[in-house]
Amino acid sequence: MVSGYGKLQIINGVDIELNKGELVTIIGPNGSGKSTLVKTIIGLVPSWSGKIIINEKLDITGMKPYDIVTKQVPINYVPQVNNVFPTLTIEENLLLGALPRKKDPKEKIQEDMEKIFEIFPRLKERLSQKAALLSGGERQMLALGRALMSNPDILILDEPTAALAPVLADEIFNKIIELKKLGLSILLVEQRATRALKISDRGYVLVSGKVAFEDKAENLINNEKVGELYLGKR
Repeated sequence: MVSGYGKLQIINGVDIELNKGELVTIIGPNGSGKSTLVKTIIGLVPSWSGKIIINEKLDITGMKPYDIVTKQVPINYVPQVNNVFPTLTIEENLLLGALPRKKDPKEKIQEDMEKIFEIFPRLKERLSQKAALLSGGERQMLALGRALMSNPDILILDEPTAALAPVLADEIFNKIIELKKLGLSILLVEQRATRALKISDRGYVLVSGKVAFEDKAENLINNEKVGELYLGKR
């Protein structure tokens, strides 16, 4: 895949794979193109070349986010910031996530919302509360819950623990583990690299818009060069 902004090329021939039920983490220094890569997958940044295939046969190359949503492509994306509607309640945010499911009865949507409350019980406790009043960790839980309301097969998470205190970050990581156990395929971009790799099946290290390393997650953790350059090991 090759992509960028205007005439500025950011992604330089990246080839990644996410298998069914896998949790794959992308790490790398700031400015390496991690967020640009996932935004290209979801159609927020135009792809200059290459193909984006999901579920082995569905080509979404060049599709805009609106088309991905309205055509109910089974993929959803949780951005790092501005990922909830602050003036709406928790319930309204979740129902917006289910908006593309026009053919599903209200009972099915309510049933799916109850399943989300099992994963994020705090959301049910504050169902009528405006999202603006949530803590940073609770906002991330709401963003994850809203994404799940579309019934995706693939979930793309861009820096879900950014700006969170370590204890809240650990809580979000634990929730991601729960989501993986549901059978979701998860592509995770994270700055807390070691922590993210510890819960992952495989990982990629992105540097200057290219894949510098790819391997099983535990091999990346134990790779001396990766550890020294990108995991803060000395």
